Amino acid sequence: MSAIQTSVLDDYANRNVQMAVANMILRISVFIIVMFATAVVCQSPGNAVDVKDVRKKLSEHKTQQTNIDIPSMIKTCKQDSNCNDSRYLFLQLLKDPTNLNLNLLYAKDAERRGKLDTAIATYRRIVFLDPENQRWKDNIERLRDLSKPANTKFAAVLGFRVDSNGALDADRDADRNGTVAEYNASMVLTLDDKRVLDGVKYQTTGQFYADINHNDSASDLVLAALQFGPILRISNNWKMRPALLIDRLITDRDERSSFSYSMGALVSFDNSGDDPLLSTNVSLYHVDFWDETPGKDAWVLTTSAEIELPIFNLENKFRLSPRMVFNNARGGSGSDGFRDLYYEFGLSTEYSKEIITNLEIGPTFSYYYRDYLDYEPSGTTSRNDHNFNLGLQATVIDLIPNIVTLIVYSFEKNKSSLAEETYRNHTVGIGFVKSF
Repeated sequence: MSAIQTSVLDDYANRNVQMAVANMILRISVFIIVMFATAVVCQSPGNAVDVKDVRKKLSEHKTQQTNIDIPSMIKTCKQDSNCNDSRYLFLQLLKDPTNLNLNLLYAKDAERRGKLDTAIATYRRIVFLDPENQRWKDNIERLRDLSKPANTKFAAVLGFRVDSNGALDADRDADRNGTVAEYNASMVLTLDDKRVLDGVKYQTTGQFYADINHNDSASDLVLAALQFGPILRISNNWKMRPALLIDRLITDRDERSSFSYSMGALVSFDNSGDDPLLSTNVSLYHVDFWDETPGKDAWVLTTSAEIELPIFNLENKFRLSPRMVFNNARGGSGSDGFRDLYYEFGLSTEYSKEIITNLEIGPTFSYYYRDYLDYEPSGTTSRNDHNFNLGLQATVIDLIPNIVTLIVYSFEKNKSSLAEETYRNHTVGIGFVKSF
């Protein structure tokens, strides 16, 4: 055999080998592509419709060693009465996995069927296909939030305080110069429950508060409050929570007198991002005093916000809380001859700094201006108040194991246009907080 013939035969053999290798690589590539597209779509192990299709196609590939005929499967599904819309949509997506509209329809269908993991995986692919659209990322965060298990938290607070002028106003027997001390013990129980109902996350918060006054049983307070409403994600960082609210207030541990109740609605906005504005709240409720005249019963509108600013360094935070209240008491006067129709503007601040491990100390300050409108309906008496409260608080963690200890001191002064409504008060208190 000549050298030329040998060279030709070698070339021919090499070409055959190369063609065989190329064919093998092509078949492996097709198999990998199908596997990848299928695996991305079928992220949820609980998706029975999707997993069934995947297993069927894998079985066909292993036994027949042929490519999956998706168009034929789509045609068969059309003619099969047992082939539902979800399965048909899944087959269409397998045929064209980069189709944005099909991916969106499939994500919504998976969410409707409760397959949140599959919906999240599909939205991730949509983000890859359409990276400039923030809506897909927002949907991922929303579904991640919905996929979290139900969460119920409890907290209990036991507190003690001493007031130099516990009555805080001239309507009682207290000395406005601050020489009559009162001693109080209080207990607070709180509930915070978050869970998904019919594809929407709801939050329920409850509070029970009891305050016992050592000096005067008539000054005791018992408050029960409840809020309930959905948590709606309106952007990547912001959530909105509309809620119904109701509370009931009882006084006097001896007679258990019904003092007031209120019902209304609340809308709160909470920010999980890095913006200084942490939250805003708007509430509208009606408060009714059992033994009072219309001069006290009122519709109350309240707006507030919480702003956090870094001071000196990132670890130390300075918080501002502006507040506005309009108390729209009905016509007429209360049992004392005066009317609680007023508007109020206020601001509170709080700053804390870690002194040593598990110990934070910082000052607090609050101020509000309250202007009474038509304070004495049958007379000429007018009233406006400036209220100042300056304090110092300390937070100690694990001084008692698994307990947060709060120690506070505050000085309050209410300066009113009416001399008899001017008072001052010193308060020292300690509280113990336990979370469950």
